[in-house]
Amino acid sequence: MKRPGLFIICWCAVGVMGVMGQQVRRDSLQKRFSQLAVGIDTLRADSLKKVQALKDTLSKVINPTPKVKHSPRKAAMYSLAVPSLGQAYNKQYWKMPFVYAGFGTVIYFIRYFNIRYKDYLTPYIASFNPTTGAALRTEAPVYIRSQQITRTLTIDQITKGKDFYRRYRDLNIIMLTAVWALNVVEANVSAHLKTFDMSEDISFRVQPDAGYTAFTGGIIGAKIVIPIK
Repeated sequence: MKRPGLFIICWCAVGVMGVMGQQVRRDSLQKRFSQLAVGIDTLRADSLKKVQALKDTLSKVINPTPKVKHSPRKAAMYSLAVPSLGQAYNKQYWKMPFVYAGFGTVIYFIRYFNIRYKDYLTPYIASFNPTTGAALRTEAPVYIRSQQITRTLTIDQITKGKDFYRRYRDLNIIMLTAVWALNVVEANVSAHLKTFDMSEDISFRVQPDAGYTAFTGGIIGAKIVIPIK
């Protein structure tokens, strides 16, 4: 009777050990799978970082320094504040003498006509009573600057001469404003043209590209981009 009992005990012990072995094996497999999954995720994250690093490096090699954005608004504001300063901002220094030549010419004629206007204005004012406005005389001496002589002219001639020189003086003042505005517009348009893409095919471009795999490592190359609109 003792032998069957011993057999049953041994059989139960073997069964328990088998179950425990299966549990241990199952736990070991789950642990290995977990470690493998973590390793795959780590490898994937490292691969993505390496790919991005390769792309950044290649981009820096092809485009080492990004271009500073050229502002047409700044060019216009500079020329509005100081004539030809916008042209200097556009690095078009050869245009600056033309701007100052335009201003100098107009300012010269403003002064030219204003001096002669005053030559006629002074005797004109002296020919009338400042209180009543009545004419005190019918003629007055006027210095003719172009001939460098003084001539006696009638009040009607003095009035016509005064109005003539005042009209052209005021016209040149308007021209001075126009030259200033033209200087601003030219700086703004030139700044726009400096940033305008003049290439024949602006849709076709080559971009750097890079890839990384666990088998081949890092791969550097380029790709052609043709956007379809």
